[in-house]
Amino acid sequence: MSETPESTPDLLERISSNQPLFLNRWSLRMAEAGYLQHTTAKRVDCILALDEFLQPILDHAAAHSGQPEFRDLVRNDNDWSRFLTESARRHRMRGVPAEMFLGCFKTFIHSLLDVVEHLEAPPWRREEAARLIRLYGDALEVLFLQDWTRFLPELTEQKIDEMNRLLTLEKCRFENILNSTSDLILVVDNDGLVVNANAAVRDALPVSPEEILGRPVWKILDLEGRTVEELLRYYPVGITCELAPFGESAIYRMQITPLNSVSLASDQYIVVLTNITTQAMQRETLERIVDEKTEALRKEKEQLEEMNITLRNVLKSIDREREEQADNLAAKVSTLVLPALERIENESDAAIRKGYTTVVADQLRRLVPGGSGTDPLLLKLTHMEMKVCQFIRSGHSTKDIADHLNLSVETIQTHRKNIRRKLGLLGSSVSLYAHLATQALRD
Repeated sequence: MSETPESTPDLLERISSNQPLFLNRWSLRMAEAGYLQHTTAKRVDCILALDEFLQPILDHAAAHSGQPEFRDLVRNDNDWSRFLTESARRHRMRGVPAEMFLGCFKTFIHSLLDVVEHLEAPPWRREEAARLIRLYGDALEVLFLQDWTRFLPELTEQKIDEMNRLLTLEKCRFENILNSTSDLILVVDNDGLVVNANAAVRDALPVSPEEILGRPVWKILDLEGRTVEELLRYYPVGITCELAPFGESAIYRMQITPLNSVSLASDQYIVVLTNITTQAMQRETLERIVDEKTEALRKEKEQLEEMNITLRNVLKSIDREREEQADNLAAKVSTLVLPALERIENESDAAIRKGYTTVVADQLRRLVPGGSGTDPLLLKLTHMEMKVCQFIRSGHSTKDIADHLNLSVETIQTHRKNIRRKLGLLGSSVSLYAHLATQALRD
C-alpha cells in the first residue's frame, strides 16, 4: 500500500519541529545584516513569531484548495496579520526605526527559506513552500508600512518618553529582584570578564564593585581555565559543581548558563552561585554518621567472626572429648567388664558368681557419666553384717537392732566393729550411718 504524498502545508508544519535550526539560521542572518547586536528578542518571542507567521498559511490551506492572491492578503479582510502588525507597533513604540524592523523581518523570511531547503522533500514541493513564504512575507511588508505610516503621527515625543520611562521602571524592577536574592549572580562577557554583578556578590567579596567589574571571572572565583573555552570545559553549561571560592567557611553550588538561551543577541554568560554551606555541613555529618555506623558494623562482623572461630574450636574440643570418652569407655569395658563376665561364665560357685555379678553391675554404673557405684568392699560382709548395715542405714540404734534380730547389744556392737574394719573406716571420723547412706545395699 503506497503512502499518501506529503502536501505543501504538511511540509510547512515540519518547520515548527526544526526550531533549533530556525533559531540558528536567524541568528546567523541577523549577525550578517548587523542587527543581532541591537536586538532584544527572546527565544520564546522568536518561536511565537514563527508560529504566528505560519498559522495563517496553514489556515488558508485548510479552507481553500489554491494559493491566495497577493491583493487579498494585502486587503487583510480577516485581519490575518494582526499579531505580527501589533508586534511591529510595539517595536516602533520602543524607538526601533522602520528600516531596521523591516531588515530584521527580511532575515526572518530568509531563515525560513533556509529551513525549507534543509527539509527532505521533492524540489518542486520545497519551491512551492518557499513561494508561499515569500508571498506572505511580501504582503506583511506592505501591511507593516501601511500601519507604520498610518500611526506615525501618534508616535510623539511624549509617548516615546513614556515608553522609555516604562522600560526604565522594568529595568529597575529586575535589578531589584536580582539584588534581593541571596544567590551570587555575575554576568560575564565572551572574554570571561565580569560586566555586571548583583549586591550579593559585592557583599561576599571583600573588594569594591570597581574591582569586580572588568576582571576575569576565574580570578574572582578562583576557577580553572584562563579563557571562556577552557572555563566551559572544566564547568560545562548546565552542570552544577560545588566550590569554596572565598575560603573554606562558605560552600557554593555554581552553574553557568549562556544568555543566548534566552536572548538571541547575547553572547554573555550568567554565573549563579548558591550558598549550600548548611546543606554541605549536614551532608558531612550524615556521611560521618554513616562511616561510624559502617565501622561499628565492621567491628561487630569481626567479633562475630571471632566468636564463630571460638565456637568452632569449642565444638572441636567437645568432639575430641567425646572421642576420648568413647575410647575410655571401650577401654573399661575391655579391661573390667568383659573379664568379669568371663569369670562369671567359668565360675561354678553360685555365691562367687553373685559377687562377680555385683562387681559387674557396679562397674557398669561407674561407666555412666555422673553415675556412682557401690563400694566393692561391701562384698566382704557376711549375710548378718549386711542385715545390720540395712538397719543402721535406716537410722536404728544398736539396742533397736538387737531387739529386732533377737541378739544381744554386745553382739551388735561386735558386728558394727567388724563392718567398719571391712569397709576401711577404723580410725576415721566418718560415721557408719553417713557412709552407708550413699551405698546401694543388696539383700
